[in-house]
Amino acid sequence: MNSGESVFTIGKVLSGLSRSLGIAREVIPLYEQTKPLFKNAKKAYNILKDKTPIKIERKPIKKLDIPELQEKKTINNSPQFFI
Repeated sequence: MNSGESVFTIGKVLSGLSRSLGIAREVIPLYEQTKPLFKNAKKAYNILKDKTPIKIERKPIKKLDIPELQEKKTINNSPQFFI
């Protein structure tokens, strides 16, 4: 046997296949989970690329008519006695 020759054995081939399958088991679910992220990123880029200005409608805020939130206008400084 020459030192430059590589010897393929069934053990080495099976070991390499096992490693490849292990990596594939980890990478495929990651790809499936991140695929929607890249798809949505492409859509977001197309929306940002569009030059039409976006109009934002601002509405005035209404005052709430909740008695607990309103200021008390009557102030009674007299002492209170409880019987």
